[in-house]
Amino acid sequence: MELTTALMDKNLTTSPRPEWPSAAPAALLLVFGLTGNVLALTILCCSSKNHKWRPFYRFVCGLAITDGGGILLSYPIVMVRYGSEFKFDYPRPLCDYMAFIFMFTVLGSALFICAMSFDRFIAILYPHFYNSLTKNTRTVLMIVGIWIFTAFSSSLHLIVGLKSQSFFPGSWCFLDFVADAKLNRILAFFYSLTSILILATTIVLITTVIIKVCYDSRKKKNMCITKKKNTYILVFLVLVVILFTSCITPLLINIFGHAIGTISGNGRFELNAIRIAVLNSIIDPWIYIVFRKDTFAFFRRLALTLGLVSESSSTSDSPSSHKENHSRDPFVSMSSKQWRV
Repeated sequence: MELTTALMDKNLTTSPRPEWPSAAPAALLLVFGLTGNVLALTILCCSSKNHKWRPFYRFVCGLAITDGGGILLSYPIVMVRYGSEFKFDYPRPLCDYMAFIFMFTVLGSALFICAMSFDRFIAILYPHFYNSLTKNTRTVLMIVGIWIFTAFSSSLHLIVGLKSQSFFPGSWCFLDFVADAKLNRILAFFYSLTSILILATTIVLITTVIIKVCYDSRKKKNMCITKKKNTYILVFLVLVVILFTSCITPLLINIFGHAIGTISGNGRFELNAIRIAVLNSIIDPWIYIVFRKDTFAFFRRLALTLGLVSESSSTSDSPSSHKENHSRDPFVSMSSKQWRV
């Protein structure tokens, strides 16, 4: 009897525990996501005298609010699940809330990046229409429209009476795209195809803008002097689009694959897909912070102080030399109005 009890105790103590993922990635996403978006919003507000809240910067602000808000409203709850050593399970209302926040953040970020690309497309290809007196009102309406459409799309599965699904390791919820029910598949198709359409539109818009800029730069070489601010904006936007495409694609493939039946299961693949998608919301503000014109100017001054570059190469890029070159070429002065943002 004692031997049997000892063997049972030994089996209990040696039984393998579930291999739950580490809390470190979720904690890092929370810290860097909040820090980056708050810092980006602070910089936007402090530098408002320079950019004067032109449409592009309003979209950047909307993107930072969407990304930062989504992380703030979801990841503290995720950390509760990790902190309880996966003993705390989300009740249905909390899971529905988490699903709405995650879906809103992913789709909202996609729409804001698409709107930023559309803003550059109109500004460069149709400057007279872009510089109309109603451009700020048009921008505000677009931002409100993005939030309304995103909220509707993210809550559509709840409106029709479906449940949200808790995904491995029970720390996040989303539209139930792993279920075989017909309505679940239809909504999975709607969400994934809408996101794919937004992604394709964004790529087409930014590619058209780049081609137009390259064409104009070859045709009128001196135009780049007066368009340095636009160059910074385009570099920032291209990096954001590349990051956005890389981060959202695994999640879209996952959802679409489940909808057509080529992918099944609820495990680490789904967890990594949502983590990568959320990673976009974390890196976006840091791209804005690092690739600002003022940041480049700071590093240029630092390199000058440390003697890494000569003063002559720095002064050739200074605003005064640009102003002098600008005054020499009347065509550049005329065309600069077309590029004003």
